[in-house]
Amino acid sequence: MWNTIALTPAEGFVLKALQFLDYKIERIAPQVSSVPHYFGGTRGGFIVKREGTEQPVPIGSMGDGMWRMLAMAIAITQCRGGVLLVDEIDTGLHYSVMSQMWDLMYKAAQDLDVQIFATTHSYDCVYSLAQFCEPKRSVTVQRIEAGKKRAVPYDEEEITAAASRDIEVR
Repeated sequence: MWNTIALTPAEGFVLKALQFLDYKIERIAPQVSSVPHYFGGTRGGFIVKREGTEQPVPIGSMGDGMWRMLAMAIAITQCRGGVLLVDEIDTGLHYSVMSQMWDLMYKAAQDLDVQIFATTHSYDCVYSLAQFCEPKRSVTVQRIEAGKKRAVPYDEEEITAAASRDIEVR
């Protein structure tokens, strides 16, 4: 998927997505193995150039959240006019950056006309969504309950109220 966004404005979006996790990231590049994966070589990966360092840093050394953000940012660029399904959207992300993650994903969804469906079991993730919510943003939480034929919907106002009162909506 990287090849379809390399040297396009979408590459800038991916960089921005990584920068809210580490503001010192200046550039990102794929690092391709010279040996095909099926012959036992490495799959390659990505490296980043950080401000103040000469050597590129393998993105894999920067934690699961960085990998997760990279994957989501690249994936949403591929979904123009469609749908992005994200299981456990908060995986690997510290609660302190989740509001920024929601803002980034929302803006990308608006720019690219993408509808995002995300799951979570994290109260912190829902709480961060509530901090991000504003009227008319078309954000909902759909709580799925065993034995019910339909999900229980919560709009922006209800998400915000539930978070401020510690009401369970997950």
